[in-house]
Amino acid sequence: MNTNIDFNNLDQVRQVIQNYIYNDGCAYKKFAKQAQQGFDYYNNHDDVKRFGAAAINEVNKFLKLKGSNPLHSADNRISVNRHRVAVDQKVGYLFSIPPQFDIPSDDTDKDDEALLQRVNNTIGTQWPKVIRQLGIDASNTGRAWLTYWVDNETKKFDYWYLNPMTVVPIYDRSTVKKRLKYLLRVYAFNDANGCPVTRYELWSDTQVAYLIRPEATGASQKPAIAYDTLPDGSWNIQPHNYGRIPFIEFRNNAKALPDLIMYKDIIDALDKLMSGFANDIDDLQEIVWVIKNYNGERSAPVYDNDGKQMLGEDGKPITRPVDPVLLMKAKKWIGVDDQGGVDAVRGEIPYEARSKFREILNDEFWTAAMAVNPNPPTAGNQSGVYIDYLYGLLELKSGLMETEFRDSIDEFLWAILHHLGADESKQFVQTWKRTKPQNATEISQIIAQTPDTVMSDETKTKVHPLVTDWQAERAQVEKEQTDREKNLLDKYTRLAGAPEQEKPSERREPNDGGVA
Repeated sequence: MNTNIDFNNLDQVRQVIQNYIYNDGCAYKKFAKQAQQGFDYYNNHDDVKRFGAAAINEVNKFLKLKGSNPLHSADNRISVNRHRVAVDQKVGYLFSIPPQFDIPSDDTDKDDEALLQRVNNTIGTQWPKVIRQLGIDASNTGRAWLTYWVDNETKKFDYWYLNPMTVVPIYDRSTVKKRLKYLLRVYAFNDANGCPVTRYELWSDTQVAYLIRPEATGASQKPAIAYDTLPDGSWNIQPHNYGRIPFIEFRNNAKALPDLIMYKDIIDALDKLMSGFANDIDDLQEIVWVIKNYNGERSAPVYDNDGKQMLGEDGKPITRPVDPVLLMKAKKWIGVDDQGGVDAVRGEIPYEARSKFREILNDEFWTAAMAVNPNPPTAGNQSGVYIDYLYGLLELKSGLMETEFRDSIDEFLWAILHHLGADESKQFVQTWKRTKPQNATEISQIIAQTPDTVMSDETKTKVHPLVTDWQAERAQVEKEQTDREKNLLDKYTRLAGAPEQEKPSERREPNDGGVA
């Protein structure tokens, strides 16, 4: 968007909302559909839950139109939930140990340690939960959103994640590098009277406007969008001093594409395969009866609730067709002529073909999903090289997310510095640590054999497989080192003898073996 929005121009604001949210073909509608699909598959509501296995709906529709159905048509709808496995695997790999922050050492600035402590205190203890949810949302929808604010009463900085489907970014496309110029947020809301409304927020880097649209009732159509009003009757348009729009986008990759589109077809094929297999097993319990030269009843009278035979308007008994198979099941016998008979036909399940097809789909899934097969060809105590090989594709995919998340985290840290009134140009170092099976012995040996001239003690602590919080570990190491040095100094002082220390008496005691 290259034009500026006048927040006091209701018609212009309405048009912006219409163009970016409700117009057919707008980017938001395409995104919302794709995002909902990602959330559905993550929550194990695959397409097979709606449509069933191949052609099952058509079969059931035919049988329903046909009338009475003597046979059972199984309709199992099994979703294998592979999407959640792939997403949680990536998020656990990246964020089981959340990214940590540090300020590069600089002897000219003695306040860095104090500033880092203030930043960590501002971030608080909710950071692991928030960053994990941002990873899940980005994987499912292509982009996740974090918002931050300052409480009006406590003046405390706070932040949380948002449902990506409620956020519509509006970029400035006048430059090659897109900049977030405005942001729309839309969500369900209850007004002061408890009535449901749709609420809109329009943000710029200096102000925010709040608008509402009451829900339609049985007596009226959906009202038009209008500004939310303050108690004095003025429009709810508020300035802010965040310095920029207080929403930060966390992309899944450079194109903001969700993971599901890369392997959805394979999941659908697996769902249909498993559902069809289950249907065949259920249907195999039913027998198709082939009745030859049936000469039994073709129709039967209809009776009312009192057991009386029902008559038509012409006074003749009302009859209905008799299903030979149902009659046979009820009476346990059926009449045929001397050339007739009854044959039972059972279906067969093509197990080998389906098993091979499932094996092919399974192999293709882990490659397309760039994930780690939980049942690799070999297992046991494997070397670090083999583990890295298994995690190779997952590392590539995770690296794409990390690249995007690093920039977003830098913006988040800038917002904290802005709130603290600190130097906003201060640079942070982010430490990301993967969570995967490791050959701890190999890594520990490499670290131990690396000389201090090649790798510092701090870096060794960061990469050590047994260390999760390297900053806390370094603090503990330094404390123990200080304690050891103090103990050595005290011991040396005792051995050397302090000037004020009294010398032992040379007088012999009567019982010390000497002469009294």
